[in-house]
Amino acid sequence: MWVNLPQYKTAFPEHIYMSKLYELLVITAATEVNDGYLRFMRTIRQFNYTVQVLGLGEEWKGGDVARTVGGGQKVRWLKKELEKHKDKQNTVIMFVDRATKMSFSVLLMLNTVSLFQRKFNITLDHKSHIFQNLNGAIEEVVLKFEKSRVRARNVAYDTLPVVIHGNGPTKVNLNYLGNYAPSAWTVLNELTFPMIPLTVCLCFREACKKDVSCDYFFSIDADVALTNPDQKINIVHLGLWNVPYITQVYLIRGETLRSRLAPVSLYQQEGMDPDMIFCKSVREQVMRTGARSSQLHMLVFVFVCLVLQGVFMFVSNRDEFGRLISSTNYNISRLHPDMWQIFDNPVVRDSHVKHTSAETRMRAQTNPVCVCVSVCVLCVSERVSEHDERLSGGYENVPTVDIHMNQIQYEKEWLKFLKDYIVPVTEKLYPGYYPKAQAVMNFVVRYRPDEQPSLRPHHDSSTFTINIALNRKNIDYEGGGCRFLRYDCTVESPRKGWSFMHPGRLTHYHEGLPVTRGTRYIMVSFVDP
Repeated sequence: MWVNLPQYKTAFPEHIYMSKLYELLVITAATEVNDGYLRFMRTIRQFNYTVQVLGLGEEWKGGDVARTVGGGQKVRWLKKELEKHKDKQNTVIMFVDRATKMSFSVLLMLNTVSLFQRKFNITLDHKSHIFQNLNGAIEEVVLKFEKSRVRARNVAYDTLPVVIHGNGPTKVNLNYLGNYAPSAWTVLNELTFPMIPLTVCLCFREACKKDVSCDYFFSIDADVALTNPDQKINIVHLGLWNVPYITQVYLIRGETLRSRLAPVSLYQQEGMDPDMIFCKSVREQVMRTGARSSQLHMLVFVFVCLVLQGVFMFVSNRDEFGRLISSTNYNISRLHPDMWQIFDNPVVRDSHVKHTSAETRMRAQTNPVCVCVSVCVLCVSERVSEHDERLSGGYENVPTVDIHMNQIQYEKEWLKFLKDYIVPVTEKLYPGYYPKAQAVMNFVVRYRPDEQPSLRPHHDSSTFTINIALNRKNIDYEGGGCRFLRYDCTVESPRKGWSFMHPGRLTHYHEGLPVTRGTRYIMVSFVDP
């Protein structure tokens, strides 16, 4: 039984809606089981339609309509089949070709008694309420993404057709729609994978093909950074591209690796690079086998799929999973090597520095929150605030309570950070002043009750100062903060990853309030001394 959608009730009179007393029979014609047939039957099974396939296993004698006239074989099959149902008053029959895509579980069929008021009074669905023909109307059809399903929408008439038909030159577009609608793709959220069955190897060996416990083989180069492994996938409605070459990162179904690709060497061939050998081997092996059912799934920043039916490799842009990085100056011996990438990999550095709200505030050119006169709080990122454990006793055991950026070879990166992120905010807060972003005093300070709990009143030797909190108040320490004596205003310790900025000389005489428990770390820069 089929349920009618409320939004369709303005399209047709009430009497043409399919009643629960009617049964739908879908009839199609196919002489062999191929990819189009399998996709069509997948949709039929999903919606529990009753289907009758005509001509399966028989020889095709209908001619080639692409080159000449057809032989009418499908019509003869259909005529013979309809004779069996001529006395069924409560059956509605729909004939579709196997190039058709059933796009939704609700089917609005026309009542053959009340609609066909005269014999053979045929009505054309010219607004695509039910049937959508792609030929000549490709630009009118788009995908409508919902939480649990994907539907095809006709933008010309604002309708949601149920049956999508694509033949001849529109088969590629039908394939595109079928990769999403009606439920081939759904929103993925909070996916987890147990680490126990995950095996990591540093290089590919032909022996991996024989491992029957391997469901998938995932290959990733050292220059690839996957930064979005478990976030909700946001679809970009652009579709698929047929490509002859993929590289860097991809995923292969283990079954395909052990069967269709088993006879070939995927990475070794004299005079060619491994990535070129891989793509060439896959394409040529596909062409030799002519397989139709296996699939090879690949990933190039996004998911990639190769259907083993020709030489097709498809790149889809469902989401950005990561990026390529320049590894020339990438030092993995550092605790957080990405923090040193502001010159070579600025996008990587941005992802660690910018907080979403801070980036939005900077781009919108709105004022940060000012808690005292000319003392304003802005957000950087918690990742910036991760302190190196070496700071606890000073770099290389230097017995001090502060450490300068030049001691950890981070001074030029920090000055670049000031220029790119702090200067735009400063120009907004203090109109008419244009910072040079010069600073020779960039250091991390440690406050402890038994060591240096506070700081006496003083002026900073700077035009303005920024102060970034590196750990959490009331968790890592208690107390602390900054009091501006002239304005009798106190700034409580900002939360981890947040900073406050204030003028240095002359106007903002201030003191550091005592830390009563634990250890407090702050990052301080005296800018434009």
